Amino acid sequence: MKPKVDDKRCFASKDVCKAIKECPVEAVSYIEVEEAILDKELECDCACSCCGNPYGRIIIDYDKCTYCGICAKVCCGNAINMVA
Repeated sequence: MKPKVDDKRCFASKDVCKAIKECPVEAVSYIEVEEAILDKELECDCACSCCGNPYGRIIIDYDKCTYCGICAKVCCGNAINMVA
């Protein structure tokens, strides 16, 4: 089973994401993208940890990933799931 990020559930805040901090092989990271992923209005326009950044994405580097599942366990938004 491998981890997969559900972008529609992920607030993509690099400062808050526990999966980035807890991954033992640093396979989880954050990238900026050009358009919003989430279909929601932000409560503020600061892209802070209170609302997340709609112009960012959490990604998994499968070349580094050991499929341990820690990222899925610690994901605060339940946006990372282990799939076959």
